[in-house]
Amino acid sequence: MLYLRPLNDQPTSFGLRDILVEIMRYARGLVLWFILCVAAAIVYIVSTPPEYYAASFVILEPRSSFSGSQGVDPGLLQTNLDNSQIESQIQIVKSERVLRLVFQTLNLQNDPEFVGPLPSQNVTPDLIKRHDAAAFTTFSDRVTVRRIGQSLVLEIGYRSKSAGKAASIANSVTAAFIRDQIDARSLSMQRNNEWLQGRIDEIKGQQQAIEEAVRKGVLPDRQFSASDARIISSATEPLSKSYPQTKLILLLAASFSLLTGLGAVSIFHTLNRTLRAKRHVQRELGLNCIGIVPFATDQRGTGLPHSLADLRQDLAKLPKTLTTAAKSLRLFKRRQANPGGNYFAYSTSQAGMLSPFSESLRAVRTAIMGKEQSSGARIIGIASCLPQEGKSTLAANLAHLFAAGGRHTMLIDCDLHDDALSRHYAPDARYGLSEVLQQRGKQITAAAVNLVPRLDFIPAKKAGSSADINLFIGSSVMQDQLSALSAYDCVIVDLPAMSLSSDVKAVAPLLDTVIFVIEAGRTTSDDVTEALDTLQQANGKVMGAVLNKVPRRDWPVLLRRPRH
Repeated sequence: MLYLRPLNDQPTSFGLRDILVEIMRYARGLVLWFILCVAAAIVYIVSTPPEYYAASFVILEPRSSFSGSQGVDPGLLQTNLDNSQIESQIQIVKSERVLRLVFQTLNLQNDPEFVGPLPSQNVTPDLIKRHDAAAFTTFSDRVTVRRIGQSLVLEIGYRSKSAGKAASIANSVTAAFIRDQIDARSLSMQRNNEWLQGRIDEIKGQQQAIEEAVRKGVLPDRQFSASDARIISSATEPLSKSYPQTKLILLLAASFSLLTGLGAVSIFHTLNRTLRAKRHVQRELGLNCIGIVPFATDQRGTGLPHSLADLRQDLAKLPKTLTTAAKSLRLFKRRQANPGGNYFAYSTSQAGMLSPFSESLRAVRTAIMGKEQSSGARIIGIASCLPQEGKSTLAANLAHLFAAGGRHTMLIDCDLHDDALSRHYAPDARYGLSEVLQQRGKQITAAAVNLVPRLDFIPAKKAGSSADINLFIGSSVMQDQLSALSAYDCVIVDLPAMSLSSDVKAVAPLLDTVIFVIEAGRTTSDDVTEALDTLQQANGKVMGAVLNKVPRRDWPVLLRRPRH
């Protein structure tokens, strides 16, 4: 019976636990991305020239236009302004007439802050005109006018690389606006100059004062009754830069890095179909996960480094014990030279027996023994979907573990495509499984090689020969040979990868049960589902799955041991 539930009955929710696990999985990448974003923001802040912003404030106080000869001062009658009228005043401040007055009065067309210098030769009137237009455009873009809330107060500001210039030009623009107001009032009042001559003289005095303010960039203390606006605060030199805003940019960079990083993690999780944790196996496949096995260890129980990044991490965490890092480097080079691994002997040393790898193997053994007691599962196949998923290592170590526990065990290399166990355990074998199946009458025990007490091994083929990949290992001969192993308490069969051979489908019905090995982070749920469907069609009995080669960061809490 295949312990597999329909895929449409499986939960597909992405809960808080999954989010936290994925964040921890990509923690290094997230931290690196955060550092890069903040570093980019710091580089931008340091490389960008600082700018300063200064502003003055005026309040609009419109007077009603008065016609008549009653001797009433027209400026005494107040009127209210609606939003359109206030917006009109804002546009007047930003108008070319007002800004051009400041631009020309302060001779800003030659200021290097706005535009580069003219060439020393071939200067034409058209070039000068374009040069002045470009400078005026830059100047105008730096002038800001905005209404404060719903009040009648306008903020007239200017942004410059010089704090003093920012305050001076802001005051000059404000003065130019007041002058424009006075000019408009003067023109209106000149039409009734017969009885307003005295009033005009007063206005002329105000005009002279405000023109002086435009030139000097300093607003006078006096107010101008002929204007529809009153200055309530002049611009002062700012004490700190207003651009770039360091705190805001750093906050935005940090927020951007976190949002994009978490978004990328969510996308990776959605698109990643590989099986990486026990809950993934149970949720995606409905298959019982009987074990979580980390990377294989050497005889002393020292975990193999997975990458050069782990070596650097070891060096950082163990500065006083550099010999440990050197040992890890040697192990890493050994693994690079032999990707398939050469870790087929279960460690009986104290350190090896307490390693996470050994503890995981004992958990798998416990599950197998429970199955054996309930249904008599004695002949156990170890299968995988893809090559190099670690099934041979798992099969060999389980066999050693059963033998170490006092059980008479047989290990059979049934992988005719990649006889890694045979090359390691029986490099000089005279007989193998291939020869036994081809020559009727020969007992499989004749090819057995004793490895350790209570553990025998059947190689896949004779040493130096080429296995016949067309050999049908699911024949009645194979069934008879397996039945002849009744003297053994446990028979473990290393099966070929299902993506390379159909032998698993042929031999699966002859086995009491099959354990499916899944490499964490490599094998997809689609591949495993297809392989399990194949076993189901062949009436194979799957006990469960073993998640193999689980990275150190994904070990369950019970497998984590403190480093000494």
